[in-house]
Amino acid sequence: MYRPAPPRPKKTDIVRSRNGCKSCRKRKTKCDEQRPTCGTCKRLGKICETIRPEFKFCMVPDPSARGEPCAPTPSSQELQPQFTSEQRSLSHTSFGNLDLIKSLQHVERDVFCSTYWEDSCLPALHPLFHWTSRLAGEHPILSDAILALSSCNLSRQHAERKTLSTSSMGSHSPSLVHQTRSQLYYSSAIRRFTALNQFDYQYNATMVLAVLILFAYVESSMGNFHGFNCHVEGLTRLLAELPESPADSMINALLTSWMQVRYVVWWARAYFSSIDVHQQLPSIPFPRSLTGEFNSIHERRVAALSIMCESHRINSQSILRHWSHGMRPKDPRQDGHQVNYQEYKTDYLLLSEQSKRLDDWLANLPPSEQPVYTDEAQYSIESDDSNPAIQFQSHDAALNFAYYVVARIMQCTGILRNLHTQDLKDLGHECREEEPWIRVLLQIAKRADIHTSLTRNNYTIGFSGLLLAGLLRCQRLSLGLEIQNWLQKLQDLQPTEEGAFPVYQSLGVAKAINQQKTMGRDIFAVTQPLDDGGGTPKYTAYNSQSIDRLIFYGKCCLSGHLFMDCVSIDGSDGMA
Repeated sequence: MYRPAPPRPKKTDIVRSRNGCKSCRKRKTKCDEQRPTCGTCKRLGKICETIRPEFKFCMVPDPSARGEPCAPTPSSQELQPQFTSEQRSLSHTSFGNLDLIKSLQHVERDVFCSTYWEDSCLPALHPLFHWTSRLAGEHPILSDAILALSSCNLSRQHAERKTLSTSSMGSHSPSLVHQTRSQLYYSSAIRRFTALNQFDYQYNATMVLAVLILFAYVESSMGNFHGFNCHVEGLTRLLAELPESPADSMINALLTSWMQVRYVVWWARAYFSSIDVHQQLPSIPFPRSLTGEFNSIHERRVAALSIMCESHRINSQSILRHWSHGMRPKDPRQDGHQVNYQEYKTDYLLLSEQSKRLDDWLANLPPSEQPVYTDEAQYSIESDDSNPAIQFQSHDAALNFAYYVVARIMQCTGILRNLHTQDLKDLGHECREEEPWIRVLLQIAKRADIHTSLTRNNYTIGFSGLLLAGLLRCQRLSLGLEIQNWLQKLQDLQPTEEGAFPVYQSLGVAKAINQQKTMGRDIFAVTQPLDDGGGTPKYTAYNSQSIDRLIFYGKCCLSGHLFMDCVSIDGSDGMA
């Protein structure tokens, strides 16, 4: 049988030191391993350094290559980066000083938004805001307000595709990251504003006005009518306390910027509201200090917007009056649809007054802002030729003249006089005065660069809103389809908004109106069945109102009877 092997005898009785110090190992002497200093090092006065186990690894690319030595890899200590004493100090404090990191990130965001403000926002605003940019460094509240509007514009220009969307709210939403930053800047500015005292209101009135106007622009961009009206009330009170100084160019520039955004919100409320609200839309008074000569293109823009919106208000309210506050009479031939002569005369006089204002505006238009007509243009106004042949020296000049054209459309009184008639010779021709102007409007829109319209019309009424108004005074189907095709082209390029107005919503309404035209029914007004107060703020969509149905007010081309129908609207952008 096999027996266990006997134990191997020891060669020596010496006990080796496993944890000896480095000095003893170099001298090849036994270390007593005392701590913190061994006896030998203490006796010799040397530094006792403990030896720690060190692991070394070999790379073996091929196990069969036994004859080749393996190259040792660097040790764990050798792999550690070599820091200086200053770097070690910073590495220990970096995680503890998170406030410094956040501050640097905040400054970086501020610089980014400020650069975007100068490159993309200022070209679409009044030159006054160049002055506010220079003062932003001295007034943190002004800086926060500017950054809030800049971030808001960033969020609306950089759309994000929704994972879940409804046809009435579109398939895109503003950038959540930029929108969140805008709200943070806006909240900071509001907190600073509430901390202002009477001294600030009295001696920094210009700065306070500029901040409130920036607040109004933010709320207008978001479609927050409640917030906007709060700032309008504050601005009105502040202006009432200021001494009248017509010669103050800075105050007039602020008023010009303020009035422009007020007309934008007024237009957004007109499209769309209920018939009762539409009939009660107030007139926006034009400041007396802005009357007279208009020395800049921005002052001429506000004057044109004033005339256009007031003419639109008078014309639309007169049109809707034919339907007796939205109730259809039992017999369409009853006097419920007959025009009241006294009311017509009053509206005629009011529109004549606006027409005189518009004549003065055109007479004072400088040559650099006037359209250049060619022979083709004059021909296309009277025919079906829609080739754009009207030229302007700048985008702003073209847009201002488009406001002039829409004002002329709304000052035509033939439809107010003939809408109720059932005379065969007038059926289908109630808007014969308006059609030449609608052709001019369409030519201006076609001639304008679409990319510029999408970026420069953010804070004013854009072409999509103007063409929708023109479509309601257009009885020719071919012309209505041209307007629809332009809106379709705009949506294909960017299915969000133009002129603070949702493109897909305008296109959906235009399609529904043209569909009625194919059935021999002309549409002259649209309202909501029930008013929604302007909808909800546009935080997660480009439209504040979820519109799937509208009340159409029109006239049958064959019988001449007026009708009022609830029509479904396809407000999707076709991208879902």
